[in-house]
Amino acid sequence: MLTITTAATAILALASSVFAAPAPEFNLVPRQGYINTCFRTYSVVSGDTCNGIINKFNAAFTLASFYSWNPQVASDCHNLYPGEIVCVGVETTPPNPPGCPVPVAPGLVSNCDRCYTVVSGDYCYAVAQKTGITLSQLYLWNPSLTSDCTNLQLGYNYCVGVKTS
Repeated sequence: MLTITTAATAILALASSVFAAPAPEFNLVPRQGYINTCFRTYSVVSGDTCNGIINKFNAAFTLASFYSWNPQVASDCHNLYPGEIVCVGVETTPPNPPGCPVPVAPGLVSNCDRCYTVVSGDYCYAVAQKTGITLSQLYLWNPSLTSDCTNLQLGYNYCVGVKTS
């Protein structure tokens, strides 16, 4: 009986050392590989595409720039993973307008200084009413919006105020 108990103890000890959690010195981190002159980064979320990321940053950079800043990203963008950090800005990239967190609608006017985040149930007229601007101003400051407002995107920020010179 003592031999069976000793053998069982030895097997359990071996199993616990083989299947133990990694030691604290092993930290798993997202794959990174952007250029060293990058000053603005973005953490990829599920469903992101290269063009989608570019649009979240108001098309402030091109697909070619994105690939050159992120050489680890495949040319067909198939290897983006949630949690991965990618470069979305170098010193020459214009910043998002003040008060406009990402994602922003593509093509905002350059003098935009106030944004509104679209929520469920919003449509262009409602956004204009909520923010105290005219529908014409909304379309003028957000040229990516179609005239029937069918491309207003939930969670995106749209320009609802501009700086006057």
